[in-house]
Amino acid sequence: MIKIVKELNYQPDILARMLASKKTYRFAVLMPKPNNDSSFWKAPRAGINKALNEIEHYGLVTDQFLFDQFNRRSFKYQADRLFRSDPDAIIIAPVFYEDALELIMKCDRESIPYVFINSMIENRNNLCFVGQDSKQSGYLSAKLITYGLCENANIKVINISRSLNNHKHIMNRQQGFVSYFDEHKKFHISVHSIEDRGEEVVYHELKSIFKSRNIIDAVYVTNSKVFKIARYFRENNLFHIRLIGYDLIEENIQYLNQGIIDFLISQRPVEQGYYGIMKLYNYMILGKTVKKIHHLPIDIITKENLKYYIES
Repeated sequence: MIKIVKELNYQPDILARMLASKKTYRFAVLMPKPNNDSSFWKAPRAGINKALNEIEHYGLVTDQFLFDQFNRRSFKYQADRLFRSDPDAIIIAPVFYEDALELIMKCDRESIPYVFINSMIENRNNLCFVGQDSKQSGYLSAKLITYGLCENANIKVINISRSLNNHKHIMNRQQGFVSYFDEHKKFHISVHSIEDRGEEVVYHELKSIFKSRNIIDAVYVTNSKVFKIARYFRENNLFHIRLIGYDLIEENIQYLNQGIIDFLISQRPVEQGYYGIMKLYNYMILGKTVKKIHHLPIDIITKENLKYYIES
C-alpha cells in the first residue's frame, strides 16, 4: 500500500480532512486601526481579508483587535481582549515594544504561534516576520537620494512620530540611511525628530528646519508621514528640494503626481497582511515548515511608474 501511495505521488485532500474533523482554527490579529492622519493600515487589513477569502472554507475564524497606534493603553486593552479570546495563532504589529513583549511572553508560555508584520522584535520565538528589511531600505534610499547631487550637498533625515522608541523599524531605516554616508563622506547629513502632536506643532518644527531654503538639497522621511513635508513644500514653494519617503498611501500619491515627492519606497503593506495569514495557514493547517524571515521587495515608485502599482 505504501509503495502504491509513493508511485502515485498521493497527496491528502486537506479540505476533506478538515471537513471530516470539523476542527475550527481561531486566528487573531492585533494591529493599528486606520485613522484620519494616515490611511496606511487600511492596506494590511485588505491583505488579511484577501487571504481569508481564499481559505475561509478550511474552518478558520479570525478576530481582529484594532488599537489606536498613538495610545499605549489602547494597545494593552486590545492585547488583553485578544488573549482572552483563546486564539490558536496570532498576527501582531508590535507597535508598543514593552506591551508587545508581555503578550508574546504569554504566547510562548501557552505555545501559541505568532507572526510579526511591518516591524519585528528581535531574538524572539515568532514563527515568522513578514515585512521589509528596514536597514537595507534606508541604505537604498540614501544611495537613491544622492544621484545628481553635488559634493557637500546638505541632506536632512526627518522622523515624524509620536514616539520613536516604539517604532524600531523607523530607527533601523535611519541607521541604514546614515550608514551609507559612513562610506560616502562627501555629503553633510543631519537628523531631526519631530513629535507628531498635531499639525501646528509639526508646521512650527518644519519652519525651524527649513528657515533657510538655500542650504537644504534633499530630505529623507523615515515613514509614511512624508506627505506632511510635501504639504509644507507646496505651501512655501520649496520645489527644488529632493524628497523621498515611504508608502503608497492616498495622502502621498497626490504629491508624487505633482512632482513634490520624488520617490516613494513601498513596503507592500497589502502583502504583509496577506502573507501573515498565509504563513499561519501553511503552518497550522498544512503542516508546512515556515521560514523565520519573509522579506518583501523594496520597491521604488516614481510619478512615471505609479500607475502600474495602482493597477496591480
